[in-house]
Amino acid sequence: MSAIRPAVHPSATIDQRVRQLGTTIRWAPAPLWGTSTSEHARYAIYLAGSILGWTLAGLAIAAVVGRALGLLG
Repeated sequence: MSAIRPAVHPSATIDQRVRQLGTTIRWAPAPLWGTSTSEHARYAIYLAGSILGWTLAGLAIAAVVGRALGLLG
C-alpha cells in the first residue's frame, strides 16, 4: 500500500520571479481617467508613480554609463 503524498512544487528562482514581475507589469492595464474622484486619484497616482519610476531608471542608467565611461577614460 502506497502513501498518498501532496504534489511538491519547487520554489521559483529569482530569475523566474523577476521575469514574472516584468510580464505582470508589461501586460497590466493602465488606469483610465474616469468619472469619479477615486478614479481620478488612481490615475494621478499611477501617472506620478510612472514618472518617478522612469526618472529613477534613467538616472540609474546614466550613472552606470557615466561610471563605465569614467573607467575607460
